[in-house]
Amino acid sequence: MLVGLISDVHSNAVALQEVLSEFERLGVRVILSAGDVVGYNPYPEKTVDLFIRNRIVSIQGNHDRAVVIGDTSKLNDAAAEAVTWTQSVLSERSLNYLAGLASSLQVRIDDLSIYIAHGSPADPDEYVYELSEDLLPSGCDLLVLGHTHIQCAAEFVSGSIVNPGSVGQPRDGDPRAAFALLDTDTQAVELDSIEYNVDRVEEDISLAGLPEIFGLRLVSGR
Repeated sequence: MLVGLISDVHSNAVALQEVLSEFERLGVRVILSAGDVVGYNPYPEKTVDLFIRNRIVSIQGNHDRAVVIGDTSKLNDAAAEAVTWTQSVLSERSLNYLAGLASSLQVRIDDLSIYIAHGSPADPDEYVYELSEDLLPSGCDLLVLGHTHIQCAAEFVSGSIVNPGSVGQPRDGDPRAAFALLDTDTQAVELDSIEYNVDRVEEDISLAGLPEIFGLRLVSGR
């Protein structure tokens, strides 16, 4: 069975829709998300709706948590501004959805034990740039991480680790929406990405009055 792995959509419904269309084309049956459903981009309500309608299994990222509790002390000024704006436009249904997300999650699919964390299993706010076997929780076949917005994957004797990268704001120099695919039959993980209408999102960021830096980051992939 094919499982879609995503993270850090950050309210970019335009990019998410392209990824979902690709998943449908490929026959993906289950979608797992490593958090940060909202933040930065101008479509938080649409993004949450897509998560709900497509039954995406997601955890809560640090931006999701900030929107729910209103604490932006760990965010830079631009990110904090986006959180405040997001709070002002989200429906009660969407806020409740974000509030109900767990900080981490362990699921079992086709006899594979998959652990999902935003930062690391030990700290949801930790940026993991170097993958090591020590990160794998006991009995975990695959660890899915997010937060860095950088795609990477590694295989070890006891299991594998993957960061599918960011759907909504990549930071690895590739502006395309990033994702990964897990084949549960072979346990193979493939990193991939897809183009979307970045110009439209950049324009809508400006129209929403969000910081210009968010649009520039989408164009550069940085």
